[in-house]
Amino acid sequence: MRKIIVFFIILTILGTAGLITINILKKPADADATSTTETAQPIDLSGLDYPGAVSSGEPSTLTDASSVPASNSFTISMNFVGDIMLAGNDTATSSLDAMANSQPSTYFFEHVRDYFLNDDITVANCENVFSDNENLVKTDKGEAAAKEQYDNAVAEYNSAVALAQQTGTTVSMEKPEYTFRAFWFRSHAATAKLLPENGVDVVSIDNNHTYDFGTDGNMDTRAALDVAGVDWGKDGKIVYKEINGFTIAFVFGSMYSAGAEQAMLVDLEEANANSDYQVVYFHGGEEKVHAYEDWKQASCHNLVDHGADLVIGSHPHVLQPMETYNGVNIVYSLGNFIFGGNNYPENRTLIYNQTLTITQDAATGGFTVANTDVTLVPCYVYTGESNNYQPAVIENETDKQLVIDFMQGKRELPY
Repeated sequence: MRKIIVFFIILTILGTAGLITINILKKPADADATSTTETAQPIDLSGLDYPGAVSSGEPSTLTDASSVPASNSFTISMNFVGDIMLAGNDTATSSLDAMANSQPSTYFFEHVRDYFLNDDITVANCENVFSDNENLVKTDKGEAAAKEQYDNAVAEYNSAVALAQQTGTTVSMEKPEYTFRAFWFRSHAATAKLLPENGVDVVSIDNNHTYDFGTDGNMDTRAALDVAGVDWGKDGKIVYKEINGFTIAFVFGSMYSAGAEQAMLVDLEEANANSDYQVVYFHGGEEKVHAYEDWKQASCHNLVDHGADLVIGSHPHVLQPMETYNGVNIVYSLGNFIFGGNNYPENRTLIYNQTLTITQDAATGGFTVANTDVTLVPCYVYTGESNNYQPAVIENETDKQLVIDFMQGKRELPY
């Protein structure tokens, strides 16, 4: 009888132990998080097709969503203006150059420099030569031929007058007038420093005044800009700017007739291979005309078709409207900005701002332009009764809106 009792006691003890073991192995998922269960071998997920599956033999790692690296986002603000001509005609002793030597370095940019100092990149067209070489020779822009033609016409007229006096008749021809006009713009090398001191970072030296004083003058200009710390570009010389790893290429060139964009397409192809964003800044088109030509529009469209992300134009000395083609903004002319060419240039211009919001994928490092904001800042070219070489932001709401409406193609003139 005692053996039977002992037997049942042993069975009871063994049964209880078994129940405890089962409860441990089937512990519910919401049990104490500090408890762990060791797995003898890794789980084989090699045959499963879902994100996060790992190959056989590798332990599975579960990652909380909050620990996934977030994408990096930042903005790049770029300002563009038209022709900056820090020189008067023909000589380095012009009134503008004298003013550059006598006034504070902020004088010309006094009313606009905050825009350029507070952005990331400011780009302009540099329309003059910088050189202290007094032996520079002006480039012949057809002046010799025009002078010869004029002298011949005067001689013919004088002969006709003499004959009329002898015969008592009247002269049947008009007295010739010398109509040839050409301009050469040069200032001292030190004037170049005004550009970076007022926030101008990049300039084009690919325009119709680049070689006003020949190759020597052009080389002096490059040297002066280098000393001042301004990046300059031209046909065959792309300017690259990198911000937070995002590279912007600036392609420059001149475009005065249909098909002239072909030279820029060569640089644009190179820029596409070496940058994340491509800007084309060209100099061309007919002067003093507010409507862009059909050929210029076709050429700009071709630049966009070959990868340009923004196209900016200068040279006409007046504003021309902008348009959007295949999602890319084209500004056909920004007109003059600081202009030493004459006393009464057309008194409307603007600062074109394009701000990019860039997103960088944390996993791949790749960049995406998530957003593009455009701001037009209408300006006067000068603020005195005549040209005082000081552009300023237009405060008058009516004048401001006229410029904006013109740029959007709603008006024929910006005033």
